[in-house]
Amino acid sequence: MIESNSMSKKSFYPYHMNSKILFISISFLCLMFSPTEGLRSVTIPKENWSVVLYGGIFTTTDLIPIVFRQKTDYKESYIGTIGVTRPLEYRIRWFDFLWEANVTKHFGEMKHWEANAFYIVKINRIYDSPFSLSLGEGMSLASENPKLENKAKGYYLETGLQKDAIESRALLNYMMVEVSSYLPFERKTEIFLRIHHRSGIFGLYCPPDPNCGSNFVSYGFRTAF
Repeated sequence: MIESNSMSKKSFYPYHMNSKILFISISFLCLMFSPTEGLRSVTIPKENWSVVLYGGIFTTTDLIPIVFRQKTDYKESYIGTIGVTRPLEYRIRWFDFLWEANVTKHFGEMKHWEANAFYIVKINRIYDSPFSLSLGEGMSLASENPKLENKAKGYYLETGLQKDAIESRALLNYMMVEVSSYLPFERKTEIFLRIHHRSGIFGLYCPPDPNCGSNFVSYGFRTAF
């Protein structure tokens, strides 16, 4: 959700953000699927299932400012999430592939449930360090249309004039960006910072201007059974 205090800023920010997202997505796909000699699929051994636990707080700030500028504007709405994850049986270059399914309970200003299922691309142990970077993409289904993903037209003290209403949906795209680190004393356990993101994908799931969705800045851990 892009919020601004003037119409000129509002008209500039969505275009600027869309360009950034498009550039990052194209670069990522080109890197993964470029036809070079080092690019090939290989079978890797099966790993154990892992359990994922994390909690987060709602922010009205959009995904791009959170990731690239560490800018956040929190509200008193929280999530608690439990899920399972498992690697897929192939790797491309330094990319590992996994899937995850989780169930989320909302607390505070929102009270509903949410289920998410998605694939993950992970750069594991970057340069032999304990740190990893992951990107997840899939679907998110809420038990009701989330209250904070909708906003009526009008003037708000916190954000100023809301010219157009924001209309969300129970079913949206799910995306997550995660930075994780293995614990030095337990190689099967990771702690992580994750952006838990529901998105309308610029009009695919809900009216495109302004975009619907939500973000939760989340912290948690993942460990093998």
